[in-house]
Amino acid sequence: MKKGLKITAITLGALLLLMLILPFAFRGKIESIVKTEGNKMLNAQFDFGSLDISLFRNFPKASVTLNDFWLRGVGEFEKDTLVQAGEVTAAINLFSLFGDSGYDISKVQITDTRLHAIVLTDGRPNWDVMKPDSTVTDTAEESSSSPFKIQLQQFVIKNMNLIYDDRQANMYADIRNLNALCSGDLGSDRTTLQLEAETEALTYKMNGIPFLSNANIYAKMDVDADLANNKYTLKENEFRLNAIKAGIDGWVALKDPAIDIDLKLNTNEVGFKEILSLIPAIYAKDFEGLKTEGIATLSADIKGTMVGDSIVPQFNVAMTVKDAMFRYPSLPAGVDQININAEIKNPGGAIDLTTVSIRPFSFRLAGNPFSVTAEIKTPISDPDFHAEAKGVLNLGMIKQVYPLEDMELNGTINADMQLAGKMSYIEKEQYERVQASGTIGLTSMKLKMKDMPDIDIHKSLFTFTPKYLQLSETTVNIGKNDLTADSRFENYLGYALKGTTLKGTLNIRSNHLNLNDFMTATADTTTQVATTPADSISGIIEVPRNIDFQMDANLKEVLFDKMAFTNMNGKLVVKDGKVDMKNLSMNTMGGNVVMNGYYSTADVKKPEMNAGFKLNGLSFAQTYKELDMVQQLAPIFENLKGNFSGSMKIQTILDAAMSPVLETMQGNGSLSTKDLSLSGVKVIDQIAEAVNKPDLKEMKVKDMTLDFTIKDGRVATQPFDIKLGDYVMNLSGSTGLDQTIDYSGKIKLPASAGDLAKLTTLDLKIGGSFTSPKVSIDTKSMANQAVEAVADKAISELGKKLGLDSAATNNKEDLKEAVKEKAAEKALDFLKKKLK
Repeated sequence: MKKGLKITAITLGALLLLMLILPFAFRGKIESIVKTEGNKMLNAQFDFGSLDISLFRNFPKASVTLNDFWLRGVGEFEKDTLVQAGEVTAAINLFSLFGDSGYDISKVQITDTRLHAIVLTDGRPNWDVMKPDSTVTDTAEESSSSPFKIQLQQFVIKNMNLIYDDRQANMYADIRNLNALCSGDLGSDRTTLQLEAETEALTYKMNGIPFLSNANIYAKMDVDADLANNKYTLKENEFRLNAIKAGIDGWVALKDPAIDIDLKLNTNEVGFKEILSLIPAIYAKDFEGLKTEGIATLSADIKGTMVGDSIVPQFNVAMTVKDAMFRYPSLPAGVDQININAEIKNPGGAIDLTTVSIRPFSFRLAGNPFSVTAEIKTPISDPDFHAEAKGVLNLGMIKQVYPLEDMELNGTINADMQLAGKMSYIEKEQYERVQASGTIGLTSMKLKMKDMPDIDIHKSLFTFTPKYLQLSETTVNIGKNDLTADSRFENYLGYALKGTTLKGTLNIRSNHLNLNDFMTATADTTTQVATTPADSISGIIEVPRNIDFQMDANLKEVLFDKMAFTNMNGKLVVKDGKVDMKNLSMNTMGGNVVMNGYYSTADVKKPEMNAGFKLNGLSFAQTYKELDMVQQLAPIFENLKGNFSGSMKIQTILDAAMSPVLETMQGNGSLSTKDLSLSGVKVIDQIAEAVNKPDLKEMKVKDMTLDFTIKDGRVATQPFDIKLGDYVMNLSGSTGLDQTIDYSGKIKLPASAGDLAKLTTLDLKIGGSFTSPKVSIDTKSMANQAVEAVADKAISELGKKLGLDSAATNNKEDLKEAVKEKAAEKALDFLKKKLK
């Protein structure tokens, strides 16, 4: 007995040891198979961080797990990651690795996955990554000899975030935290699939209109799957959209290239409260305690054949609500007399036969009725629309029917408008065939929210005509900021309905506008959005391409970053993704600036500024304090005491913070100054020390003109003169982004300089950096200069003084060479003594 137990224990131990060792033995083979077969099948880039094998996780199958898996497209989609998964696991029959009948996979699980699906405007999707088959024959041969044999019995998704961005159809869907399970024998001709899925939040938009916002969706169903004929019949199932619970009866059959459908929504348990759950703001707050009354019905069915995007089956979705109301128990009032009759239908065939009808959507708030009706026909070829809105909304009463918490809202909206016509009328500017009339007025509107400046609109009136939308003079206070605007917009219907260009004039006035208040709010929003899957988020202000505005600005005070502007006036032209600034004048940095140029986001990833500036009386110190660009390119401004004028042109790319990318900056200009104090400037202090003239440290420059260019990250100046009392210094050179200095110069010496004056000039070299400049005197150059300045008639006399023989002094050319050699030697000795 003991011997048998011992043998059994040894056998089990050996088996366990083999189960631990075998995965390491097969890891290299399986990793090679995955990469080889992946590259055979995919026209894309893919890789993974590591590959693990376990014989315990899905025993008796082996579990092959890819960690940190990603799949990225090629060509235009090269920078778009289609799939990024924390873990992809497949259960595989380990012994199938040794045979030639294929690799037997029975389960796939994907965990912590981000999927970003994109359809370009030309219809190309980024998920078309499978390599095309060359011929049908080849396909059949490859299929018969394919190394993979999928006997899938279970497919699991855990924590998937999915974005679907269809830029051709203008559709966008965002699915958060999707968990799904599909089980069944997918290797047989017929099976029962058991499906269960739930997403925490689903947002769906079409043409910019949100149809669902953060909706919670759950589905559980059994599907009779005829895999041989691709027909799927729904059996027992449950479907939930927020609080709406329903069942679905019918079937779907896949017939390439068509799909046959016969489905009907079973909504016996749906009431008005459940329909209210479709409104995100209501569903998110105290929904369980909400009291409702009224009759509601919801129905939906679809039957027929669908072929691509052109042919759709007959479908009908209808919702009615009669004499309903809702009220929060904790609040004093509710919303009543709610009536809704909405329907979307198509008789089957062309999608252009779809009609949308809302007749009406009406309610009463605080005794004030409000009603909206709308109808749309032929939405694809030529939208034929009719809409009306009429009523009064007392915003101050909302807090009595809805828990606003940290928000205060007041004011009145009075609407009375009608709109009817066809899109083709607007496109052809046949405004006489369009009915558009009425007004929307705002009175005493105030909004207070936590961590946001208060918003106050005293009065505003929108007037509608077929041709234009008029905004009468409107003053808006946002915190301490005020903005007064009046405008007239043409083609507003085409802009709103089809995204065509909005044209108009806009006049803006303000007494105080602190742009930093709005940039802070933007930054906070960016921080919140940063956790969402997105290609990129930045602070770049994008100029819309479909806006054509003529704007006049009169702004008394504008604050931006560390800069302050007063009396800003000028004309702005906004068109084709670009803002042209014409004679934009402003007082800033102690003087006045006039700007002409443009800011463009034609390439939104590389916004560009190209502008010319006229500068008058700007302070060196203030310019340094307020402009980061000056701090990097000309930090010497910090200690200069005085003002400057001139002009400059700059062209540069801007970064995500709307600051110049200095490496891309190109420009030129000319600056002039008078009565400039150089006290405290390190370079001047060192020059004064180099020439043994301490008085120069406190000298003032009476007149100076500086011509410069900016290129490849360096500011280069043409030779310019600085008058330091009786001394004249001529400098030229460049400074860089790294604040290095590379200058050379000459100081013209006055007669009062003593023995040095005989040399006429001192030659300087200025290097190092602005924080640690290095000034040196080029004595050798000065010695050569002294020799070249000697007149021919003095050569002989100079030769004698230098101790040369008569033969050398009689030959002028030989004498020159000898004099240079001796003179340089004597001059260097002289300079070294004088410049100690």
